[in-house]
Amino acid sequence: MLPKVDVAIKKSKKQIIVEEAARLFREKGFVGTTMRDLASEVGMEAASLYNHIRSKDEILIEICLSLANTYSAKMDEVYPSDYTPIGKIKKLIALHIQINSMSSPLATVMNDEWRHLPEPTKTKFLDMRKRYEYQFTDIIQQGIEKGEIKQLDPRITLYTLLSSVRWLQHWYHANRELDVKDIKDNIMEMFLSGLTDNQYEWKN
Repeated sequence: MLPKVDVAIKKSKKQIIVEEAARLFREKGFVGTTMRDLASEVGMEAASLYNHIRSKDEILIEICLSLANTYSAKMDEVYPSDYTPIGKIKKLIALHIQINSMSSPLATVMNDEWRHLPEPTKTKFLDMRKRYEYQFTDIIQQGIEKGEIKQLDPRITLYTLLSSVRWLQHWYHANRELDVKDIKDNIMEMFLSGLTDNQYEWKN
């Protein structure tokens, strides 16, 4: 008989520190959080914390670039694909819903605290966001030209879509009895009803 294998993944100390830092940044803001606050939260002496993380800046960089890379990777997959514009929008918005609900502290930090990123990381982050938004806007424009999407301003449409899912980062963590799939289905149905003249059924 083969030995039983424990498949549970144990988080590294650095992962724990980053997650607790994200929660503190959301509650107190990046500027209002000290390394001493973080050390206390993870049960360490402040001096010991520096064995795992060098600064608050390092944590903020890791959070912002990690999520930015996740969004960019999805766009790189979806943008050149053979999906219809509506199909592409569904794939991208589903990712936004997933991140803003299941990784809400991290999403909040990226959305609200990126301004405190040091250079040159801030410029890199903004360039990644600009490219992502340009490609997303182009997908919406393609949908309009193909008659899949109503004659709407693409940039207004984009920012309305993105801002409409950000509330999940504040709301979902207090309402976890709701299933993310049900939330996704409801939001997608409302989005597609507003974007199109047809009745689209949202399916994973």
